[in-house]
Amino acid sequence: MADFFRKIFLFFVCMNFSFAQSQTNFEIIDSLINSIADEISTYIKSEKIKIESNLQDKLVENRILSSLLKNFSLFFDDIPDDASVVRLDAFSSKINYIPQSKGLFKGLAIRRNIEVSLYCSAVENGKVLFSRDFKREYFDYIKPDEIQDLEDENFKFTHGKFVRENSIFDKIIEGLIIASSIGIAIYLLFAVRK
Repeated sequence: MADFFRKIFLFFVCMNFSFAQSQTNFEIIDSLINSIADEISTYIKSEKIKIESNLQDKLVENRILSSLLKNFSLFFDDIPDDASVVRLDAFSSKINYIPQSKGLFKGLAIRRNIEVSLYCSAVENGKVLFSRDFKREYFDYIKPDEIQDLEDENFKFTHGKFVRENSIFDKIIEGLIIASSIGIAIYLLFAVRK
């Protein structure tokens, strides 16, 4: 009887893995933003920070602020003397889908690349702590029919675009065209000289 329960348990575990779904683009971007905010937190020694934000997307700004709120007291208007000033200047996210053949039977898989970038600077006691672009990247493989479920139609920054990757055949043809063009140009140069 115990062996039967083990088999049932193993069956449910296997079913769980077979129906596992990939993280949505929004969830991945959110985790990358949290990672950037954690790195920013390591540079700042003060417990109080004033936020100056030029970000257009308030959802992204709120995600950064909520992540910073775990470690700091945030101020927007009145600032204490010992507070650092953190300026959030620019945020961008880029999602690319690259079709690739994968596996023994060359089934179609799509490589999903997500890149998040936040330009940020911090000043503490009149001294610039940092002023740089924080970047994070993530990639995984997804099925073609999952793309619609992974993008959120309400948030434009979760939409990606398809990028065609050049195959080896395309690279060889391109090289042959360049080499033959150079050969024809040299032939014509010497033919005109005569």
